Formats: sequence, C-alpha cells, structure tokens
Amino acid sequence: MVRKFFVSPEITMSKALDQLNEVMGFGLVVVDDSKKILGTVTDGDIRRALVSGYSLLDSISEVMNQFPTVASKNTSALELEALTRDGKIKMIPILENGIVVDIHTMRLDDVGEIPVVLMAGGLGTRLGQLTRDCPKPMLEVGGKPVLERIIDNFTRVGFKKFYISVNFKADMIEDYFGDGSKLKCKINYLKESKRLGTAGSLGLLPEEVNGSIIVMNGDLLTFVDFRRLINFHQNHESKITMCTRKYDIQVPYGVVNINEGKVESMEEKPIHSFFVNAGVYVIDQSLLKYVPDNEYFDMPSLLETAIRDKQSVDCFPMVEKWIDIGITSDLDYARSLYGEAKLD
Repeated sequence: MVRKFFVSPEITMSKALDQLNEVMGFGLVVVDDSKKILGTVTDGDIRRALVSGYSLLDSISEVMNQFPTVASKNTSALELEALTRDGKIKMIPILENGIVVDIHTMRLDDVGEIPVVLMAGGLGTRLGQLTRDCPKPMLEVGGKPVLERIIDNFTRVGFKKFYISVNFKADMIEDYFGDGSKLKCKINYLKESKRLGTAGSLGLLPEEVNGSIIVMNGDLLTFVDFRRLINFHQNHESKITMCTRKYDIQVPYGVVNINEGKVESMEEKPIHSFFVNAGVYVIDQSLLKYVPDNEYFDMPSLLETAIRDKQSVDCFPMVEKWIDIGITSDLDYARSLYGEAKLD
C-alpha cells in the first residue's frame, strides 16, 4: 500500500527509522497534506546526518533529498527497472501532476551468499565464574545462547552462510551448532590453534570467499536489520564499514574555560559525545591481504592499516538497541529484555 511510504516533513528521524522498518528499508516519501511530493528520505540519509551531528529528534526536513529521482505514470516497467538496477536507487515515486500515485521499488538483493563471520574464540574473563567453563557466546539469554540469538537475527532477514571463529571451549560451540542445519543455515568453523585476535582468524577463511563479508563479535546483541548495513556499505562503495554507537560522558563538575589566565566562561556539568566502535563490520574481501598468516591481529590494526593505505573506511551509526555482554550487569540487562530474572 502506497500510504505506508508517506511521511510528513515534521516527523523526527527516530520515527522515520521506525517507519522504514515497515517498508523494508526502501525509503520514505515526504509529502504535504495533498500528497504532493516534497522529497524522499532513506536510511542512509538519516545515518549520515547522525554522523554529521544531527539528533534523532531533529525533523527529516533537515536531511531529506529535495530533488529525488521520480517517474511519471507513463514510465515503462523496463525503464523503472533500469533506474534501480545498480542498487543505488531503491525506490522511485510515481507522480501525476506532482502527486504521488504509486511507488516502484527495486528487487531485493539476495543476501544468502554474503558470508557472516562471528568471533567466538575469546575467554570472557570479565564475567568471572560464569565463563570459567562456558564460552561467553554460549551464555543463555531468553533460553538460547547469545550466539544463537545473533544467528537468528541474521537468518530472519535472509543470511544463510556463517563462519564461527572458535578457540576457548570450541567443542561446546561445535557440538551445539553442528553444521547449522537445525537453524536452517550453513555453519563452518575457523579453528584457531592459538588466539588470533578479532581480525587474525579472517586469514583462515577459504579462498573462495569473495565480495563483502560481515564480521561481528560473538558476544553482542543488536536488532539492526543487517540488510540495511549491507546496502549502506555498497552504496558508499566502501572497503570497510564500521558500525558505531554514540556514547555520552558527563563531566560531574563545572568546566572552566581559561585563556591566558583569565576565566572566559564556565559550563556546568557538560556532556561530551563520542562515536565508539560497536564491534560489527563489513569488509571487502580484497582487504584480507592485510591479515598476517597465523598471527595475532586485531580489528583496530586492520582498520588503521586500511586508513594508512587510503582505503575507503565508512561509519554506520547504529541507533537500534545494542548490548555488549562484557560484564554481569550487561548480561542482566540482556536477559531482562527476554523477561528473565537478574543473576543472583
């Protein structure tokens, strides 16, 4: 139904992201009360704006594309397919006298062949006794291991091919997941003979892996639609896309600004915002050349190497719920989302 694509220019970016979920992330058409087109807004438009300093509470009129690609009622299906073929344009409003009467959307890419690498070889020492005999990704949340929750979030939007990097208590993970058939996917294992870090195990991927690869820490829970992440990566023609989270720190005191010994101003308990690494990446297979054979190598080192080599490294700000299960309180919070009691 065409109306589900319509939004007013006054709605916030937060509400627009929610509505994008209802239209499979294709995009929204900004219209006035008479359904006359004012512009379009995509998931990428909003996330780029957030990186630039906009807030989720800002209206989409601040970031909408006021000159989108449109078509008329007389545009043929072949012409519309040609306009969306390269994937950069995913939605085309069909107009009659400036009024939106229909929407053409591109065919969804099949993400089933895009490999997902899940890093599950860490020790999880910060969780103490909980991970003494159990790998952190195998801790249960809502009756399922965290790692199974992660795989579920990928498979529900079409991903089918997984590689799990294992080291500590690897047999527990392999015995539980097997070849992935019970989760309706295919799972292979990257077996580390020693700890290789968050990027080192990528050197164990088979040669036939090509194109884009999603890499994710195996102790994270997020509800982002990973198809949007892939679309963002491809549209920006990135070599690496790093997912980030906005992190605020409030100074608990009044901050004094001093110039040459003179007090110029004072700011009471200011809040400073930063983008932090969210532990999810899309990496072009061509960058695996930077990963050394059978050596410890972490993801920040891979990113720094790519930046030095002037490769395109982009930022995808995550606004969806995100939990890094690093300490007991994080695990408590994750379990509370599924109605479980806190740990004793």
